Amino acid sequence: MDPKGAGSELQESRGAAPLLGCTIFVRLLLALGLTGAALAPPRPAAAATPPPARPVIFARDVAPIFDHWCVSCHGAREAQAALRLDSLEGVMRGGDAGPVVIAGNPDDSLLVAKIEHRHRPSMPPRRRMPAAAVALVRAWIAGGAPP
Repeated sequence: MDPKGAGSELQESRGAAPLLGCTIFVRLLLALGLTGAALAPPRPAAAATPPPARPVIFARDVAPIFDHWCVSCHGAREAQAALRLDSLEGVMRGGDAGPVVIAGNPDDSLLVAKIEHRHRPSMPPRRRMPAAAVALVRAWIAGGAPP
């Protein structure tokens, strides 16, 4: 009989030793309070919204978003709630509910609350605006809503 053959004590001990060593190592790490998160290299903190590389302006950055998502209901042909989003003047004037943009303060701007679906009725009504578009509108308002 071969001492190294399948089913022999020597063969079984070879297979169990690495597993036993691994189990002891894991128990030691757990006893010391070290987990995978503690052993991983530190990651840099992620910002909620990365700052734009250049200043956001209405004509170049925000107007195309409004043209695509808003102007069909808030434009020259139809201005629901007396709100026009087809020009900077219309945006800054606001509508039936008053001003929709508070320059420098996106958190208190009704426009941002509507497009982030924090205020009813949400806008656009049947779909969500992409997060990148919402971030651009927010950045524009935070920057003082420049033309």
